Amino acid sequence: MQRYQLRIRGLRESTGQIKATSLRDVLDALIKTAERSTRLLVTGKGGEKGKKPGWLEETVDFTVTGLESGSTVLAIDAPRLRETAYEKFAQQGFWNEQPSLDDTSLDLAARAIKETQTDDPAGDYFDSSVLEAILKFWNAAGGAGGHYELISQDDGHNRFTLDERICDRVKERLNNIPSPRAFIVSGRLDEIKHGSGRFRLLVGADSQLLGRLDPTKLDVEDLRFLWGRQTIVEGMVYFKVNGQPRLIEARRIGSNEEGDSVFQAMPAAEAPGLQRLTPAREKYAGSAGFMELWGAWPGDEPIEELLGQLD
Repeated sequence: MQRYQLRIRGLRESTGQIKATSLRDVLDALIKTAERSTRLLVTGKGGEKGKKPGWLEETVDFTVTGLESGSTVLAIDAPRLRETAYEKFAQQGFWNEQPSLDDTSLDLAARAIKETQTDDPAGDYFDSSVLEAILKFWNAAGGAGGHYELISQDDGHNRFTLDERICDRVKERLNNIPSPRAFIVSGRLDEIKHGSGRFRLLVGADSQLLGRLDPTKLDVEDLRFLWGRQTIVEGMVYFKVNGQPRLIEARRIGSNEEGDSVFQAMPAAEAPGLQRLTPAREKYAGSAGFMELWGAWPGDEPIEELLGQLD
């Protein structure tokens, strides 16, 4: 276990005390930020519907070991990734960013918060769901004046600081993340992770697109006979704040056919200035409601008919 102190200032309580409702809200913000930051590095998406997998529940199974004065200080123990998610992080190199197995999910949450403060963040450690979780700290403090600092008791280093100024930057990053968009992409299926349905598509001469299967539409067995072959993928592409594609969530996948080379290009985010979805509408990304806004998915039409519509 890694030991931390979460130091809280600016709450409307006496030093060394915290109301039960405030404690609930602070811990909810901490757990959700850590959970979504960790899930993002494993799956490519911070937020998912449905029951959390067992490894993720174990990763954010924090223990509050004490409440101290000196502002209000929560002593917290957090398990290391090697104890809770070894199989998820032991294979290096698939996603662009991989943490150390000695890290905890609180370290990943801290990395996400710190990345929002860089001048030109790539967005490797956060997506919209992670940023929304970070802003829960602001709500827990009741607005202006809240100040949080996470300190590692094992090495004395600051893991993150969060205050009104930083929350303003988080909101700015949230507004700048491009909306997810539906794409058809052609490339060579270069790598498959059978346990998770993740894959890597080589697009053109020197570009790669990471992806995973939409579990409601496809099974990992659908990839078995496509490895090493030119492949056509239809899916929802999610972007980083810098406009680069984070991953494609494949809704359909199959062998290339004649004419599919027109789709051999990396997905691009919307040009600046175009209308983007609000966070509330982004939650429907991939659903029928989203497609009603952005155009219907291709049905069972032959590729020739789709190409004809592009002319």
